Amino acid sequence: MTYRFSPWRVLMECALPGPWPVLVGQPEAEAFVAETVRDLLRIVADATLTPSSRAGAFASAMVRVADVGGIADLILGARASGLTPARRQRFAATLASHVGHAYDGRLWCGSADDFTLLGSTAPKLDEVVVRFTVRDRRAFAPIQMSWRVFRSVGGWRLIDMEYRGIWLVDAHRSRGRQRKGETCR
Repeated sequence: MTYRFSPWRVLMECALPGPWPVLVGQPEAEAFVAETVRDLLRIVADATLTPSSRAGAFASAMVRVADVGGIADLILGARASGLTPARRQRFAATLASHVGHAYDGRLWCGSADDFTLLGSTAPKLDEVVVRFTVRDRRAFAPIQMSWRVFRSVGGWRLIDMEYRGIWLVDAHRSRGRQRKGETCR
């Protein structure tokens, strides 16, 4: 039998013998995300807070659960090493307010109870993607999101979030590539 060249055959010969293992269902990461999302939703849905105090409480809660240094490294790439501590703090505050604006004014007082965990997958050993929904009073369907969390020394930390198919870090990283000549202020 003669060897017949075809792109398909070459592709099949180069393929891995089996798929990469993906773990499904990480209870520790799911518990971290469930607790964190409920806490954040309680802050956002608290009608007794003024808008400025709500934004401050939400920002401080986001800084507690997010790995801001890791997110800065992912978004800024090589430019992250040049950040001063003051710029890193401003970045953390900007990130928290950016995430807070996605929720602000859209949730009602019972929203923290309308959180539904959909499941999780672990594409890497210490990294888990947790999917969940939150009921939104302005939409017909609940908001569906995914959080990418990373296991660190102190527990789980938020490193990225997805909404409507767009991951926050990837969106900011691609926007940064478009503004290649700009410096971080």
